[in-house]
Amino acid sequence: MASLKQIRANRKNCKKSTGPVTDSGKAKVSINAFEHGLYAEHHVAVGEDTIHFKAYVDMMLKDFNIFDAVSGLMVKKIIEYSWRLDRFSVIESGILNLEMHGYDRSLDKPFVGKIKDRSFTVSVKNKIDKKSELMAGAFVKDCNGGDRLMKLSTMEGRVLSRLNNLIQQYLRYKKSKGKEI
Repeated sequence: MASLKQIRANRKNCKKSTGPVTDSGKAKVSINAFEHGLYAEHHVAVGEDTIHFKAYVDMMLKDFNIFDAVSGLMVKKIIEYSWRLDRFSVIESGILNLEMHGYDRSLDKPFVGKIKDRSFTVSVKNKIDKKSELMAGAFVKDCNGGDRLMKLSTMEGRVLSRLNNLIQQYLRYKKSKGKEI
């Protein structure tokens, strides 16, 4: 419990902490929620690295500056789309691994142990990416049959198109606001 003296000191000190005073300072802190929300871990799937995602966001923020609320929304979507786009090659390699070696097992059992071909050395087996296998397994189950690679390619094309359109909109918006490109 705080003493009466501490309470008075806190009340006196809080009057000094009023936040930014200048227009540029106010503009800068007004977009803090966007910048901090970009690091949200709900964009990271099981098997993905949160540290890698945060480094990815930092890299993207170097190219796509947030200078107001609208640019913040655009940059957030650009990062989401590009992060998703990176998953497609991982899922594709997982699908190919599953298709080439047969998918008649559960995901909780190691499947590389069943490969008996001599060309698959222990080091090659260890290099097969479990993350791609898990993502591919989820995608395969979601497809419920059908041409999985065609569906994946179609989805990738749509995300790529959305990302490209959004980047073009961002660049036009940035130019209209007089920001350097």
